[in-house]
Amino acid sequence: MKKQFVVFMIIFLGLSWACSKDEDNLLPVIEPDDSGVFTDAEGREFSWVRYGNLEWMTTNLNIEASVGSEISHEGTRDPIKLETEKEQNYVTFGYLYTYEAAKEVVPEGWRIPTDNDWQELEKAMGMSANELNVSSWRGVSEGTLLQQTEGTKMNLRMGGMGEYDGYGNFSPYFSYVYGFYWTSTPEAEGSNYYYCRQISYKSGQIARVVVDKSKMLSVRCVRDAR
Repeated sequence: MKKQFVVFMIIFLGLSWACSKDEDNLLPVIEPDDSGVFTDAEGREFSWVRYGNLEWMTTNLNIEASVGSEISHEGTRDPIKLETEKEQNYVTFGYLYTYEAAKEVVPEGWRIPTDNDWQELEKAMGMSANELNVSSWRGVSEGTLLQQTEGTKMNLRMGGMGEYDGYGNFSPYFSYVYGFYWTSTPEAEGSNYYYCRQISYKSGQIARVVVDKSKMLSVRCVRDAR
C-alpha cells in the first residue's frame, strides 16, 4: 500500500510540474521597450525598464528612511538568525515604508507611481480597460508577468507588509506570500487610505486595494520616459 502511495505521489507531482510548465508556456511574451541603469547622487545604481511613456525601477526601493522604514522578517528571539534573515530579505525585498517615509527617500527625478501609472503598466501587460478601476483582484496573468526576472523584467517581489504597534514595535507579516506596493493616489481627497497593488505567490492576478498610509509597504519607483 505504501509503495502504491509513493508511485501515486510521483505521478501526481510529475503531472503538476508538467501543468505548471504548460501554464508558463501559455503566458504572453512581453518585453520592455527599453532598459538602462540610473545612478543617483550617492553612486547607487538602479536598473529600469520602459513601458510606454514610463520607466520603472526593476528592484524595490532599498534606501533607509530616517523613520518609518523597516526590513521584513519573521519573528525570532535569536539575534543571529534575525540579522541573517534581515540581510537576506533586504537584498530580496528592499525596505518596507510608510507612505510618508517613502516620499522622503525616492531618488531625485523619480516618484511613487500614481494609481494611473500602475494602470498603464497593467494595460501593457494585457489587462482589459473594464478591469482597471475594479477594487479587487483583476486580470488573468498580469501579476505573474510582473514577477518575471526575464520577459517583462519587472521582478515584483512578495515582501509582505508591516506596521508599528502601540508600543513602537515593528510587526511584519505576509512576507513570501503577498507583495504590497504603494501608489501616491489617495482613495479620496484628504483620506488616510491610499491605493496600492497586491500580488500573490498563488495567483496570476493583481489586486487594486486601499491601505492606511501608516502601514509599511514596498515601493517601486517610476519616472516619465527620457
